[in-house]
Amino acid sequence: MGFIGGVHLLPATGEWTYDTVPYTAARHNFTNGQLDNAASVNTYYAPGGSKTDYSYAIDQLQAAHPECQTVSVVCAWFFNSENAATCNVYPSTTYLLGEAWEIVGGSPVASHWMVSGLTEQNFPGLIPIPTTADGSYVYGGTPSDPSIVRCIRDLKARGFKVVFYPFLLGTAAGYPWRGRISCSPDLSSAATAAVAAFLGSAAPSDFVRDPVNLTVAYAGGLSDWTYRRMILHYANLCVIAGGVNLFLIGSELRGLETIRGPAWTPAGTTDANGCAVWDYPFVAGLQALAADVRTIFDGQGLTKNAAALANLVSYSADWSDWMGIQHPGANGQWPHLDALWADTNIDVVGLDNYLPLSDWTTGDGGLDARSWLAPRPSGAWPPSPTIMSGLGLSGPPTPYALPYLKGNIEGGEKYHWWYGDSVNAGPGLDPNGSDLTVSLAQGDRLAQVRSAYAPNQELLANKQFRWWWKSPHRAIYDAGDGQGWIPRGAATQWAPQSKPLAFIEYGYPATDKGTNQPNVFFDAKSSESATPYWSIWRPVPGGGYAPLRDDTIASLALQAMYEYWTSDGHNETSPGGVPLVQFALCCVWNWDARPFPVFPILSGQWADAGNWQTGDWITGRVTLPPPPPSPPPGIGSFATFPSLDALRATLSARPRFDTDIADRVAGRSSRRPRYAAPLIGFELNFDLLRSDAATQEMQRIAGFFAAMNGAATPFWFAPPGLSVVAGQILGAGDGATTAFPLVLTIGPTIASVAGAASVGAVYVDGAALPSSGWTLSNLYPASIVMASAPPAGATIAADFTALWLCRFADDGLDFEEFMTMLFKLGAVRLTAVRP
Repeated sequence: MGFIGGVHLLPATGEWTYDTVPYTAARHNFTNGQLDNAASVNTYYAPGGSKTDYSYAIDQLQAAHPECQTVSVVCAWFFNSENAATCNVYPSTTYLLGEAWEIVGGSPVASHWMVSGLTEQNFPGLIPIPTTADGSYVYGGTPSDPSIVRCIRDLKARGFKVVFYPFLLGTAAGYPWRGRISCSPDLSSAATAAVAAFLGSAAPSDFVRDPVNLTVAYAGGLSDWTYRRMILHYANLCVIAGGVNLFLIGSELRGLETIRGPAWTPAGTTDANGCAVWDYPFVAGLQALAADVRTIFDGQGLTKNAAALANLVSYSADWSDWMGIQHPGANGQWPHLDALWADTNIDVVGLDNYLPLSDWTTGDGGLDARSWLAPRPSGAWPPSPTIMSGLGLSGPPTPYALPYLKGNIEGGEKYHWWYGDSVNAGPGLDPNGSDLTVSLAQGDRLAQVRSAYAPNQELLANKQFRWWWKSPHRAIYDAGDGQGWIPRGAATQWAPQSKPLAFIEYGYPATDKGTNQPNVFFDAKSSESATPYWSIWRPVPGGGYAPLRDDTIASLALQAMYEYWTSDGHNETSPGGVPLVQFALCCVWNWDARPFPVFPILSGQWADAGNWQTGDWITGRVTLPPPPPSPPPGIGSFATFPSLDALRATLSARPRFDTDIADRVAGRSSRRPRYAAPLIGFELNFDLLRSDAATQEMQRIAGFFAAMNGAATPFWFAPPGLSVVAGQILGAGDGATTAFPLVLTIGPTIASVAGAASVGAVYVDGAALPSSGWTLSNLYPASIVMASAPPAGATIAADFTALWLCRFADDGLDFEEFMTMLFKLGAVRLTAVRP
């Protein structure tokens, strides 16, 4: 996978998850008032060692993706209300009143969790992290300040560019997305006051850096749970770390951004330069924050260097509103963030790009499949309804085609055309009649009735990156004059081509049709949980459904984005040297600081482990082609189990005889074999499975299991030490028979061979036949077909490499159970099947 330029480092929580120093800690038991047993908290990969999980995880990143240049350190505080007026923004820990020890030279030294002048002993005071019914925490704690400093320094020492990404996680009912924090109704002084309460009054002078203990003290109240405290705290912490390439002042705070103050009108007002501005109090608050962060950096000699991408400041908007917002009932769209994008203290226009790269339905694929060969729109924008759906592609329609995915980066939905209905109704019976359970589209999206844009409505098309960057912007709304939604009023403060765009976040869930709706994710505990439109849900043992996993579509989408902007010639540069997209700051969501495979197999340790399978993680995944169809049983019809020739593995093969039992009238039972020859069960036991870049053996087996949907899909298997056969007797000639099925003697049994990778020689009574005297037929069973029948009594033998058609043996094994068996036991069990 040579197409990962940058990654976001998760999990964003875990008191010492990002640390280069090992820690042990003990939680306070609030039931008995005692300390629980102390345990290591960041050395799960190599228990008892001096190297932490974070260090192993970054080793894995560099081995798997040497092309990766940038790591974004995601660090979470929490919010407990969707109401901006009452919302607390706060750090917390799962070790309230507990104890922690730093391991120095193998010995424990008493330490603390430290964030913004707080320790684990500040309770009561700190707001606890919620727990589930069984007492498990729904999140880990905020990373301790020293761990963040050491992480940033380590990444820079390894040669990475570093982005610092402060993040908000919701603890209210349903664990909501941060973009839902808002105030309703707005257009009032109360709305402005709610924004002010959320932001708080923390000033740069309230913070004191402690470079010895690698933390920052706060002179305000310890329980001042406000947003400015969070952002300015981390600006100072990044100073201690020696600076970062890009510091974000937030992301996806859509509900706050779009709160209107009492002075807001559709036309807005104009500034001293005649540019249109509107009353958005949180946007003004972000501008003030950016100025304060710049002051902190400049005061410590960390001045902006745009050419070197050093000490930059930005904000990352949600993909849905980075260009502007459509207020309910206002009949228009306003570029509410343009004042921020134009601000001299903002260096990059950041957006989290989860825009769709496909519109693929069940059945035949829908309108995109039927428009595959139709010419792609060209010339003046917008295209007419008669041509707007054309794709201009060749070959058979498939969502796995790179040209299709690339064509939708600046094309397709939200570029050439749009749907009015974005409701995802969740799993239900496929309306296309497949009898599958799928995530249901609604309204015009269900019917695939696409709408055309009108002239001069580029601001409404969220994929119009190029137009947005190169053009002035005006609000678009209906003023009641009969002209409808058209650009009106003065242009905003945005200066065309003045700074680059960066897709601060982008990524794709590893789920069926993940490119249809990349912004959704599956998380059973969250009210935000969903899978993409038209994606398939599979039945699971015990009842219910789970998303169908697809690593391939996610991997191809990442490849499409990387190549489109870095090597396909689409990323233009202004006359002043400003790129359209600064791809060095674009980061894939996500890589985990908990190394593979301990994450995700230690599901009892981490609450989010169950989300890995169909989530956006690229940790531990391997690029695999789409699994081929099962029938017919020709040699090319099945995938092949990964070849791990470099490994020492022991193989056990055991024949299995399946029988039917028939009851007789006389009361006796009789047995008869179901198959003429036994099926073979295989168990591979590996001495070592490596996860380095050169081999990726662990990842290859895990990815293959996922691609085969566990036990559902058969594949070819060449058993090590058993598949290469010399002088195997196939039978005796009778003067008429020309076809001799390949067989293999295993102990006292003779097993049929489903396929053969190759045949080295064929013998009749010990004499090798010329290659013109025989052919290999791989129609089941694999057979040697003679040009002429051997004489009666002649012994037929062959040298060949045998293949068995197998599947994974454990029907009920899910991915986490399989990974546990693979990681802890180094064992894989297969069973032969009949084509």
